[in-house]
Amino acid sequence: MRRCLFCLMLVLCCALPVLADQRVVVAVGGDEGQPPFLERAFDAALAQEVEAVLGVRLAPSRMTILMEVLGRDRDTLILGYNEVSTEGDTEALNATELTRTLVVRIHDAGLRNRLRDLGVMFTAGSPWQYVLQLSGVEPSRTKRLGALQELSGLAPAPAGGQDVPVLTLSQLGAWSGVLTLGEWRSSHTAKTLDEVWFAVWKDYFSRPGLAVRGESGLLVRVSGWLSSMGPMEFDRLMDSWREEVQHKTLVGVEMDGPGMVGVWRVQTRSRDALTKRLAGAAKAQGLTVEIR
Repeated sequence: MRRCLFCLMLVLCCALPVLADQRVVVAVGGDEGQPPFLERAFDAALAQEVEAVLGVRLAPSRMTILMEVLGRDRDTLILGYNEVSTEGDTEALNATELTRTLVVRIHDAGLRNRLRDLGVMFTAGSPWQYVLQLSGVEPSRTKRLGALQELSGLAPAPAGGQDVPVLTLSQLGAWSGVLTLGEWRSSHTAKTLDEVWFAVWKDYFSRPGLAVRGESGLLVRVSGWLSSMGPMEFDRLMDSWREEVQHKTLVGVEMDGPGMVGVWRVQTRSRDALTKRLAGAAKAQGLTVEIR
């Protein structure tokens, strides 16, 4: 009965959306209304969170394309905001001297899923190769391919090995795409090249084996709690470690003799910084930490 209760609590905990806050300072345009200002502020916050998630800065041209795509998802990725301050002379004729500071709340888990589906989560450091085959497609209609390839971090190669996917695109009125890798296959047909591209590559980057690579990181095991609420509270504490923790997943909560154990998968920019932070928190609470 107690084990069932622990499992239920873990499910509820993992079901909660992972949130992230980004503080942005945005200049106010002269005759700009509230809606366009907020769109710029939200995009700035999303761009900051993208960089925090990836741990690298994308090329400006790639970032521009990515923000065009993410901008369509503002309603689901932006959960709210709080205006912290306004600085400058609100009565001045030159309104460009006025800035507003906002704290924007982002659906971090949703953003990570979107970056994974687009391929950015995997190819941020370096591009991946794929083989492109065109059938019945006029050259003038392939101009968009360059931007899509840059966005997803995919570089066409004349030929590839067994681990290189092959995308066949054709157009007879509608666009059709077939993406294959060995026996694996995904196909989609739609009015636009963008729809086809995003659909087949989402299937590719969402494959279970590949998803594990996207969730790579350190396995952190913390033990010593007497209450099942201990791991949940520690998970919330780790939410505040923005410098040490890029992304974390509470993998499981289990019994270990008379006590409770929490296991996390953690992505970090600095293992040393994370180790130090974990050691301090564990010492203060009388816990034991294992990292591997």
